[in-house]
Amino acid sequence: MRNSLRTTPEPAEARRRSGLRFEVLRYGPANGFVPGPLDLRVLPTPHDAVRVIRSQLRASHVLGLPPHEAVKARRRADHGSWIPVLGTLYRGEPCGFVLRLRKGRHLEWNVRPLTYVLLSHAGCGAHGVPGGSPGSGPATEPRHAAPTTCRASPSP
Repeated sequence: MRNSLRTTPEPAEARRRSGLRFEVLRYGPANGFVPGPLDLRVLPTPHDAVRVIRSQLRASHVLGLPPHEAVKARRRADHGSWIPVLGTLYRGEPCGFVLRLRKGRHLEWNVRPLTYVLLSHAGCGAHGVPGGSPGSGPATEPRHAAPTTCRASPSP
């Protein structure tokens, strides 16, 4: 007689969400000008996407920019007009921009609308804990799009 371990799949709840796919690519001679990803994430709102872009431009030394290019990037982050970018993203259209460097190298930021499915165990609230948290719902969703998990059993 064969002894087998049977497991019952845990019930899961799937919720459809909208967000933005945010990516930063670096093109350079070291990789044959093939895009190399520097950052890839899902953000909930256009304001979050603009906030991340601006913070990355301010910390441009992390992206390997030479000093004079870093100054230009910080100027763009602090004094650039971000209202057209926000309008484009709120209309559901993709947008992006490129920062050109010496010797043909460049950095590219792309933000595109995305619909995804957020999975959580049944019985978990919006924050992945049993019962959720007070006031959990669309206005207080987590600021990240990682799947939430919870070890709670569904209530009888």
